[in-house]
Amino acid sequence: MLNRKSSQKSFSLTMNLKSPAWSSFLSGFFTKESRAKILLGFLGLIILMLLVRLFFLQVIKGTHYNQMAKDNQILPLSLPAPRGVVKDRDGDIIATDRISYTVSLIPSEMMESVPKKRSSVQMKDITTLVEKIALCLNSDPVTLEEKISDNWSKAYQPIKLQKDVGFNTICVIEEQNEDLPGLMYQMEPTRKYLEAGWVGHVVGYISEINKDELSDNSSAGILRPGGSIGRKGIEKQYDGFIRGKDGMIFQEVTARGKILGPLEEIKPEPPVCGSNVMLTIDADLQAVAESALTEYASAAVVALDPRNGEILCLASKPGLDANLFAGSMTSAEWSSIRDNPFHPLLTRPIQATYPPGSTMKLLTAAIALETKLADVNTTFRSCGGSFQFGNRSFGCWKPGGHGSLDLEGAIVQSCDVYFYQLGLRVGLKKWSEYAQLCGFGKKTGIDLPEEARGFIPTPEYYRKKFGKGDWINNLVINLAIGQGEILVTPLQLAVFYGGLATDGTLYKPHLLKELDSPDGLVTVTLPEKTGHLPFSYSTLKTLQKAMIGVVNEPGGTGNLARIPDITVAGKTGTAQNPQGEAHAWFVGYAPAENPQIVVVVLIENMGHGGTFGAPVAKAIIEKHLKKDLMQAQKDSTMQLNHY
Repeated sequence: MLNRKSSQKSFSLTMNLKSPAWSSFLSGFFTKESRAKILLGFLGLIILMLLVRLFFLQVIKGTHYNQMAKDNQILPLSLPAPRGVVKDRDGDIIATDRISYTVSLIPSEMMESVPKKRSSVQMKDITTLVEKIALCLNSDPVTLEEKISDNWSKAYQPIKLQKDVGFNTICVIEEQNEDLPGLMYQMEPTRKYLEAGWVGHVVGYISEINKDELSDNSSAGILRPGGSIGRKGIEKQYDGFIRGKDGMIFQEVTARGKILGPLEEIKPEPPVCGSNVMLTIDADLQAVAESALTEYASAAVVALDPRNGEILCLASKPGLDANLFAGSMTSAEWSSIRDNPFHPLLTRPIQATYPPGSTMKLLTAAIALETKLADVNTTFRSCGGSFQFGNRSFGCWKPGGHGSLDLEGAIVQSCDVYFYQLGLRVGLKKWSEYAQLCGFGKKTGIDLPEEARGFIPTPEYYRKKFGKGDWINNLVINLAIGQGEILVTPLQLAVFYGGLATDGTLYKPHLLKELDSPDGLVTVTLPEKTGHLPFSYSTLKTLQKAMIGVVNEPGGTGNLARIPDITVAGKTGTAQNPQGEAHAWFVGYAPAENPQIVVVVLIENMGHGGTFGAPVAKAIIEKHLKKDLMQAQKDSTMQLNHY
């Protein structure tokens, strides 16, 4: 009825235009010849506009649209590049690639298998197929459906569903291929790591790139859907070098994107392997550290060469198996990591911060010596087991007290009462300034992501927190023995003691030793000086002598780190912990006369550093120095045989 009325109106309008009245009106303005000329001119203008448009499209923009046509004909498919090999300082392989199966889905083939029904019924059939695939892959159907949905628009391009699929699953896919339309598998490189807990923290791991990272402008043209990216450790820090460059093959496709076959006019681009990485890490030393920490739930170890900043050992307990992330992690495996109360994802040597306890007494002593507020013969009120200041009593770790001690004796026996009094003499302002000059409260610059800064309280911090008043200067009593608000990482302590053990020079700690690119170019990391401790030669020598006494003199708190024929120096620490038992610290270096290694050990909730931390450091130092001695003897024998 509506169409009929519309037709009647149109007819009526046409009749009106052709009516004698209307024709008479037009004739009053234009003659018959003029109207013909106007019509021809109008038609000519339209033809001219069409010609101009055709010229613009075919000549001016011809190259552009020709390229678009070619692009629509070509489907580039990436070939994953093998990641570079990661080795330790001796050339032992820590991470490499292995071949594995990756299962993908082609949406168009799945859709062709679904009967054309009402939309709701059709989607139900698709959901049923996804559930079958999820059951086959032992995967979560919801997660699988989300992944398919996110990539559904590219109907003819494979959507990667799961990597590192077992051979038994591939057999099931082959057996049920008629019931799993669109499902396919191909071989791709997958990361394989040394099976050791420290690898996940040092080397890190890789995982599939997400949508946000793909849309990031910095990743445009570099990362691809389904590709992998470094998530932690060296894999993340040097991902741009290790990842390499993916290759490309070119397929001819229809306008709808259906693949017809290889496009022979364009040569494939082979993938370029990533750069190989040699680390400063000693895998043998790492094994010793992990063995020594077996009985402890949470701990950290850092060992470095004080002569150049090379990290020799970096262990975090609990460990992290990087192979779980490289393959297909089950929800149960992820839950065990995520819900672990000891936080295995935390790389304790660089990310966790703790009060340093008595290991910080060396800083207090150094400030006092450097500013002439004390010397080696300085004594204070005798230690009877506690120190009374105002209406508060500050205890010593030894309830019976240490008696009267000079500076060196107070370091050797780690007397708290002596350092309470020394801290008051130094003062809060000076103590805070020197702590920051020594590198505390800021990142060391190690080539690992997400390093923590630690914290050094200042007078301004206390004024903002507690209000104005001279009484805040007395808070240095706790800071002088490494308690209170001060927080440090094990790595910061290792760098500081590396300076104390030598001539005061501070080096940036680093894990990268060499980078070997595919074109044969080898880049070597050179030692980088970051500063110098604000202490004189005489101050350093006094502290070094005292640290030798800590390990080797009777009554020294670090006697359990003593090694026959090797002079070990060090300092113990027992840091009070509001959440539980005290943390055990030990810092040691050797040989004392020519330091080659500094070791920091932190064991959470264990008690005295001399009891628990010192034996761990001893095992690491002994292994390192005896290994070097054996290597030197081997090299000497080879030279003699050569001559």
